[in-house]
Amino acid sequence: VGDESDGYAEAWYLPAGNMPPGFATEGSWYAFFSSKASARFGVSWGPGFAVFQYPNKNRASTIWYHDHTLGMTRLNVYAGPAGFYLIRGGPAGDDAVLDSRYGTPAVLPGPAPRENDKFPPNKAYREIPVAIQDRYFNVDGSLFYPDTRAFFDGVAGPFIPDSDVSPIWNPEFFGNMMMVNGNTWPFHAVEQVRYRYRYRFLNGCQSRFLILDFSAIPGVEVWQIGNEGGLLAAPVNLTVDHGNRLLLGTAERADVIVDFSLVPPGSYVLGNVAPDEPFGDVESDFEGADPDTTGQVMQFRVAPATAADPTTPPAFLQLPAITPLPPETLTRPVALIEEMSALFDDAPAEALLGTVAFDGNGTGTWSKRLWMDPVTENPEPGATEVWEIYNATGDAHPIHIHEVAFEVVNRQAIVVDEENETVQLAPGSVAAAPKAWESGFKDTVIVYPGQVTRVRAQFNTAGQFVWHCHIVEHEDNEMMRPYRVGPVQPGQPGE
Repeated sequence: VGDESDGYAEAWYLPAGNMPPGFATEGSWYAFFSSKASARFGVSWGPGFAVFQYPNKNRASTIWYHDHTLGMTRLNVYAGPAGFYLIRGGPAGDDAVLDSRYGTPAVLPGPAPRENDKFPPNKAYREIPVAIQDRYFNVDGSLFYPDTRAFFDGVAGPFIPDSDVSPIWNPEFFGNMMMVNGNTWPFHAVEQVRYRYRYRFLNGCQSRFLILDFSAIPGVEVWQIGNEGGLLAAPVNLTVDHGNRLLLGTAERADVIVDFSLVPPGSYVLGNVAPDEPFGDVESDFEGADPDTTGQVMQFRVAPATAADPTTPPAFLQLPAITPLPPETLTRPVALIEEMSALFDDAPAEALLGTVAFDGNGTGTWSKRLWMDPVTENPEPGATEVWEIYNATGDAHPIHIHEVAFEVVNRQAIVVDEENETVQLAPGSVAAAPKAWESGFKDTVIVYPGQVTRVRAQFNTAGQFVWHCHIVEHEDNEMMRPYRVGPVQPGQPGE
């Protein structure tokens, strides 16, 4: 999209209404983007609203949208403004999937919910968006979100300006209840049909990684065919190769086909075995989610099949070929940084992004960058770059780059020297290829601690965008940076 339609963090606006004199009703970039939208599309923005244009040039894929207001994204997303945006068609859409046995068009599970469907539905959906979020409820059913840092780690002050800790920022938030499509303790009634159900999973949690666990469903078989960038290079059998488990960082999506044909009739729970705390990696020795609450995502109620299944088995799905991006012309090293409090023990003060400058001996020194600092990532329009994302923190971070769909190139072990604020490749380390479910294109990637994660992106749209950690509590406390494609725009704020 154009930058005027990207929901830039400083282009926020309040609802229409009467505000006391002296209070701002819109962000510093609102007027600039309003003028740009008027010139480009002939639309007008006004009190309490803006008009965006989405050209839908993406590959067919599972997109989602949410609020992006600077400093309060975590609160607005938690309150509910988020949803799916499914793009269909095109040369990499469902119609381009073939049945490899015959070379004919494949039949994928359906139908999906459509506009103007009756509610309650008068048909059985077999392609279903599944937004998974964690929430915390008060006893009266209202949403709870902490208004004090004490909720996270017991730090009760002093706060800024008498220390380096904010009173209202919690480094992460973990709810005590899972919610699917806005419902707690949900279920889905399914039939014993082969290759019949297609789920578009979204991890819409605040800070929580998910490891969806199908292993409590006897006889089930699970295949992933897509991610946030559309269909994969080839189907991935999660049952055979990955223990019936699916890892999703916050904001990641997975297009999954579930085979219930060999599952005995009955009720079964889709579990979550990721921790109720910050995530490191799947090899870490962590305690899984509470099995009575956050360890249960939803229930499947399996009944005998009532009709034959015409869909193509996932093993025989020939997905559209992936056209790789051009070779990169620039490699750009950036860093993920955690600033610990100088006053409190083991208490994060803020999470940041930064740049890395390497010397001739392979040692890179990181520099911390705040949101307000000048742009440091400035690709040329049409350029292809590899971003090397060095994680100098102790946790994994899902990194999202607006405006592009990128390729995951590889990951490699690094050595982090926190005292000297440097990173370097681990001696003897070898770059590891991306996971099978990361093939094709993505817009969010898990960057593991102690590793550099490399992604390749082509920057085709000039303008001002952002990149950030999609743990929204991190994003709201300096783990987001503006980046610009092309030159400074005439009249843009701050220039």
